[in-house]
Amino acid sequence: MRDPKPGLAWSRGRARRRQQYDEYMRSPAWYRRRERWLQEYRTANGGKDPVCAVCAGPWTLRAGQLHHRSYERLGAEAWADLLPICCGGEHAALDALMEKNPAWRMLPREQATDAIVAYLRRKAAADRRTRQ
Repeated sequence: MRDPKPGLAWSRGRARRRQQYDEYMRSPAWYRRRERWLQEYRTANGGKDPVCAVCAGPWTLRAGQLHHRSYERLGAEAWADLLPICCGGEHAALDALMEKNPAWRMLPREQATDAIVAYLRRKAAADRRTRQ
């Protein structure tokens, strides 16, 4: 389980929710939900495979991650609650930006996630242009 920021402590309720989340993320139910999400994605997108929301690279069930845009339905996530991210580095960058700035945490999680993903897309595109 991730630790709270240095110098801060989590409330008992927050610690309990983090523990439940961590247990769910390691559970067979989460892996089944990932498989079902992939099928839902393909159905909604004419059979196409998903791509990373940040870099548009290929997303695979084996190596890809799903970012929770919302925790409201944790354990019974709607298809749109989950966002494909191709690697842990991009997922960590998204989470770090959300945690770093309190303004992001004041927005609904879905809105903050979408804005941060848009920022990371622009940054990735600028990095690609710089390398060319």
